[in-house]
Amino acid sequence: MTLTGSGSTRLVILRGDAASGKTTTARALRPALGQRVAIISQDHFRRELLHDPNRLRRSRAASILIVGAARQALDLGYDVILDGIFNLRDYAEAFESLYLDHRGTTGIYQFDVGLEETIRRHAGRPLANTFGEDEIRRWHDGWQPLPWFDERRVGPETTTDQLVTMILEDLGHRIVD
Repeated sequence: MTLTGSGSTRLVILRGDAASGKTTTARALRPALGQRVAIISQDHFRRELLHDPNRLRRSRAASILIVGAARQALDLGYDVILDGIFNLRDYAEAFESLYLDHRGTTGIYQFDVGLEETIRRHAGRPLANTFGEDEIRRWHDGWQPLPWFDERRVGPETTTDQLVTMILEDLGHRIVD
């Protein structure tokens, strides 16, 4: 066990199916957390760094790189937002280790908006031209709770503003109206 971060660093993991609102939430949460916030996106590691645009392989390699980047950012004093699908097969063990080693506050949120809502949301994204409904159906994992953390389940009725407020409260962040 190698401790990471400090007592004041915050780690937020946003996970769930494609087009469920993770990236939107990460971008909305960043300014609310303050100056030193790193967003680490699974899409960037998988599609750009490892060049796996069709989500066919390299998820395990991406998990090692993503958790390594998160540890480094936490050790540098950054709050970290991890944003991605993060299936249990490839990420549960790595995230458990990161969670246990993190000295600060951690919040984990799984987006579970349902398959039909995922398809509807995906149709309005720029990525809809890259992959379509068939891939979304094949990749859809649905609710996959972590066995070692009581993560928050985020349904389709939760707005981005509501979720940002919830996360800030969970992290003990003082909310000023």
